[in-house]
Amino acid sequence: NTNNTVSTISHYLRQPKIQPLVQSSHHNNSHYIQLSPAKNDTSNNARPWSWPIIHTVSTRFMQNQGTLQNLARSRLKLLEAVCLPSMQHQSIFHQNKLLELYENTKWKDEVTSMIHRASNSSSVVVDPLFLWIIKVDPDIDKQILKELNDILEPVRHFTLVVGSNNNFGVGIKNGGWRDGQAGQDILDAFQEERVFFPELVAGYDDENLGSNMHQVIRRAYEARDDRVVLETRLDADDAINVEYIAQLQRMALKNLIDTNDSKFIRKPNDDDDDSTAEQAIQKARWIYWCAEKHFEWNPSSPFYNPNNDAGLITLFGQFNYCITPGLTIGYAVGTEENDVPHYEHTDIYPEIALKSDRQRKKDGDIGCGFTPASECLWIVDNPKISAFRSRSMTSAGMFNIEAAGVPSFGDKRNLATSKKLWQGQIEKWFGISSEKAKEAADFMGDNYINTVRDNIRGQCTHGHSCKISSVEKLQRTIDLSEEGAGGIEISV
Repeated sequence: NTNNTVSTISHYLRQPKIQPLVQSSHHNNSHYIQLSPAKNDTSNNARPWSWPIIHTVSTRFMQNQGTLQNLARSRLKLLEAVCLPSMQHQSIFHQNKLLELYENTKWKDEVTSMIHRASNSSSVVVDPLFLWIIKVDPDIDKQILKELNDILEPVRHFTLVVGSNNNFGVGIKNGGWRDGQAGQDILDAFQEERVFFPELVAGYDDENLGSNMHQVIRRAYEARDDRVVLETRLDADDAINVEYIAQLQRMALKNLIDTNDSKFIRKPNDDDDDSTAEQAIQKARWIYWCAEKHFEWNPSSPFYNPNNDAGLITLFGQFNYCITPGLTIGYAVGTEENDVPHYEHTDIYPEIALKSDRQRKKDGDIGCGFTPASECLWIVDNPKISAFRSRSMTSAGMFNIEAAGVPSFGDKRNLATSKKLWQGQIEKWFGISSEKAKEAADFMGDNYINTVRDNIRGQCTHGHSCKISSVEKLQRTIDLSEEGAGGIEISV
């Protein structure tokens, strides 16, 4: 019975009952759960949102490239094999992980009660633990959109597909959930019928998830000043460790929420241990997080398949800069969008962690509230390998990949290690099965040249990479496929 109960709670957290607060008459028995407000809540009346954290994960898919069907279908296969399972299997959905997350906060008993009530009642209504927001070209091919929606059906209770080429959150430009721009963009999309998943229909009922999700977004938008806000970036062909979301929220509860509400005690050898007693009670105004170690996957192809499996996996264990998968900004209550410095992902580490106090003072950089200010960037080393990146011929930047999909790095030691990793570890850490990865690789192999042609056409479109080296690698791949025939002209 215990195992059945845990399974039921896990399913409930993945697929929470989400409804508007104003219920129709036949839903007046539903009970909306909201944890009590934080002490540093700036509002007179706390706006509804179930959790002390509003957490968005932003993914871009075929923005400004909506007509390139071959490229889109290959990227769909990568999303299905790589990105989707890492979102679907996040450990925060499990009862024990959620209880552990709130163990040292004032919400411990409330969360325990919520889980108990959810296991014994079908009328509990709660907001998602995080929102996965996928932005697509508003004019994306209708069949591609249908295939995308079908793929996302298992995560429909916390996922939206929005027709928009506007991006907010982590990056060089200001604008995100805190200042309202990101939320307003989605509310506008609802108004203009550009939210493609879940489907929006008139009326409110349990099955009408599109209409109810509209209310979820409105609650998150209206509560943005009263909650800690986390904004995470994740490309459609990448993945994050299944422990990553829980770890981000644990660190946010520990360091972005008032000590009256979050009574975490930092222990020796903790992943974010402090060196002084003063630091042990410090709370930050904002924090950046990025993954320390990551895997890169070069899918097998007609030109490269040394292990006769899904492809080569290489560990990148030396940290040089913040990679994009899992890159996150956290805002404490009271921190405005303009209070946080914004950088390109490659500049975050030198600008925050390496800058001297002397230079910081000269620049008028007051930091996030931590001493030293270099602690405003946290390199996530728990989980030890936090991210998984695809390096395929669908890539716009073609980084760490050569013509015909051959990896820029790789030797016999990598081949042996890669083969072992596909035997269960990748699925354990990222939810990615070797079978699904091989299926995606085979699909891309069968559609290799058409995908490469589309990728050339997609180069330099708005918001995408524009490097001569990328076009040269892609054209060289076509030349190789012509078996010395000299290649073909590509219309751009």
